[in-house]
Amino acid sequence: MAVHLDQPGRAAADGLGASWIMSLDGEIDAAAPARVKAALARTGSAGVEVYLDSTGGDLFAGMEIGQLLRQARASTHVGRYMAGRGTQGGAGLASAAPRPGVCYSACSLAFLGGVYRYVGEGSQYGVHRVSRTSGPAAGDLDTGQIVSAGIAHYIRVMGVGQGLLDLLVQQGEHGIYLLSDAELKALNVVNNGRQPADWSLEVTDGGEYLRGMQDTEYGRGKIAFLCDQQKIQMFTFYQAGDKADAMAVGRWAHSLLLDGGMVALPDPDSVVADKGELQTFFTLTPEQAGRIAASRSVGHAMQVARDDAAFFGFKVDIPGAASQKVRAFINHCVAPRS
Repeated sequence: MAVHLDQPGRAAADGLGASWIMSLDGEIDAAAPARVKAALARTGSAGVEVYLDSTGGDLFAGMEIGQLLRQARASTHVGRYMAGRGTQGGAGLASAAPRPGVCYSACSLAFLGGVYRYVGEGSQYGVHRVSRTSGPAAGDLDTGQIVSAGIAHYIRVMGVGQGLLDLLVQQGEHGIYLLSDAELKALNVVNNGRQPADWSLEVTDGGEYLRGMQDTEYGRGKIAFLCDQQKIQMFTFYQAGDKADAMAVGRWAHSLLLDGGMVALPDPDSVVADKGELQTFFTLTPEQAGRIAASRSVGHAMQVARDDAAFFGFKVDIPGAASQKVRAFINHCVAPRS
């Protein structure tokens, strides 16, 4: 496997400018993790976008690469990043956008190490009963018990559905099962830059509130709803960094982000910047609360002008089980009292 590293700020064709670009190309050999580790040691805290294009190779080396990528909090992509480069492992100047690639067998496990994972259009992610040149003695893979347990643990730690293991062990050693887009999403093999949302009911001295939170490649979005005398109060928390103080005193057009569309909000009751986090408070109308209860995602957008296409903000997904929780909380709050 060839390991190439491109410098941050010089690979802006796809908007990834602040991150290092690492390309992993070819068969995964037993020594590949050492080369990947050495390359990661050079990236510091700038972030790493890793492009994998490999038909497979050594099972244990693939999982070791995945663990290294997770420790570095890298993002992974199936594809090829073409760039002008010098020697293997050296830094070069990225000169082209990513192209489709493949990630099979041991590569499919290495790919799971990404915190945020993407399979680009035209790229393929496939599994089969993997082989290896290192690790336990020959025959262990055929019995399946020891290695399957190790793969199952690895898949679970990476936050991927165990159904992937079923597909892996069912496929013959020389056949590749290509996962569909629907399967990739259902098993959380890809998350397209968004970790699963977390919705919970929290209790404080002032009563009970509903909180939604989601980590994405752009930061963490957090939103909370409090019921006060049949009115829904909404608190949003946006990671604005060094822009937070200026944003707190600026004039903004505020909107709810609902299922990709926008619903205008009035000026907030309060806006506070605290250690890079912008905290905004609104009192919602019954109609706005009802729109949230019927939506699959909710967030907060801030625009310089109402008709401006650009905005600052975030959204939190409301998946199936959470949608019942959100709907019940809002409906119970705004329901007429007899």
